[in-house]
Amino acid sequence: MSGLHLVRIALDRPALMAFAVARHRSDDDLGYALHLALRLRFGDAAPQPFRLEEPPGRAPFLIGYTANGVALNAAHALPPVDAALEAIFPSAPECRPMPELWQPGARFRFKVRVRPVVRYGTRIRAERARSTTALLPKAGEVDAFVAACSKADPSTPLDRKTVYRDWLKRRFSPAALLEDARIERMQRVRTRRSRHDGNGTRLTESYEVVFVGTLEVADPGRFADLLARGVGRHGAFGFGMLTLAPPGPQSVVKAG
Repeated sequence: MSGLHLVRIALDRPALMAFAVARHRSDDDLGYALHLALRLRFGDAAPQPFRLEEPPGRAPFLIGYTANGVALNAAHALPPVDAALEAIFPSAPECRPMPELWQPGARFRFKVRVRPVVRYGTRIRAERARSTTALLPKAGEVDAFVAACSKADPSTPLDRKTVYRDWLKRRFSPAALLEDARIERMQRVRTRRSRHDGNGTRLTESYEVVFVGTLEVADPGRFADLLARGVGRHGAFGFGMLTLAPPGPQSVVKAG
């Protein structure tokens, strides 16, 4: 099973929460704990990007992409290094191959959970650190809305949802065209990340946004890369997985 595969893995949430507490990896979305559990259970074959799904009235599950379905199943066949992992992932992963070729102009409905952030390079980070007016001058990564506000005319208010849609449009390009996009959920969450100096972890607070909409494939090769890589940053922690479905009627309103 070479090539990109869509993976579905059943999940026991109480077991994951207990694991998060025991490993000191608790946060609002359990992203760090799930990242750690996946790596310990499946190694390099662990799905990434991935997304935790918790449908009302149904058992939660994880969906993600892996480049090696054979290695994923082989890892599952081995005894887990921690008994807690078997409780978290009680059944074998289900794998389905994704298309190897994408057609230019093909349209799909999509869903993606993202953390809309802008990461600064070394030069810009140094300039911001010296600035007396920059918002969060010492941060190497800031919310896309904060980044937009730092460049905008103070007399012209910005709309957060519009900024986030523009951010998504840029992240799709040049792989896909954003035909329309609607924000299904937007909320602030606390997430746990490793410290840059490697000394433990820290809690950060930022917006998570779930977009649904319609896209059109523009560059097939880059679109395949986008699926495998994920949209934006933090794909290892439950963000950026782009899921696809057959398109609905042609949209009348285009994304700006």
